[in-house]
Amino acid sequence: MVSAAGVLSACSPGSSDGRNITYPSDGQISAALDAQLAGDPNSASARELIQSLGGEKGKLKYSIQQVIYREPAFEVHYDAALVMAQAGEQSLEALYSRMIPEEVRAKLPNSTLAAYTDWLNNHAQELLKDPAQKAQGAALTSTMTALGKCYGGVKPGEEVVVMKGLGAHLLPERKGLFAEKLAMPNATVNCLPI
Repeated sequence: MVSAAGVLSACSPGSSDGRNITYPSDGQISAALDAQLAGDPNSASARELIQSLGGEKGKLKYSIQQVIYREPAFEVHYDAALVMAQAGEQSLEALYSRMIPEEVRAKLPNSTLAAYTDWLNNHAQELLKDPAQKAQGAALTSTMTALGKCYGGVKPGEEVVVMKGLGAHLLPERKGLFAEKLAMPNATVNCLPI
């Protein structure tokens, strides 16, 4: 009985070749990913998009799927969801208003989501009629359809999954963990304008 317990304990996830590995918690991983997003100059447009779609206090929430020890780092696989600080319709209204040229937007009868949606749909139909701009019209139509499904009816505090299949290396540093993004072949973008 004692030898069986010894064999089972040797297979526990906390050990590898006789060494104990302390895995970071989901909170530690999320803090490292947040720090990477906040400090990376190449992520400025991502931070702006989070504020635009999620509201002033919108933020990303990470769903950790897998943590793999690759000495001396950890490889983390995760998904990212946008925690909404405003209603989804408010996000769509702000996004759509920026998609319409300012001089056109000023001539619209009112500044509402419905008015912006109508104009963009009409514009997409015009683009579809022109063979040189057909692809652009199709992309606008599919983007608006996808965004409407993602954000229509979403309430503040709810989450919208925006990316799946992401990855990062977590490296130990003096202050804790340093996250370094990995290019993942199966990463997908959902609910973001393309």
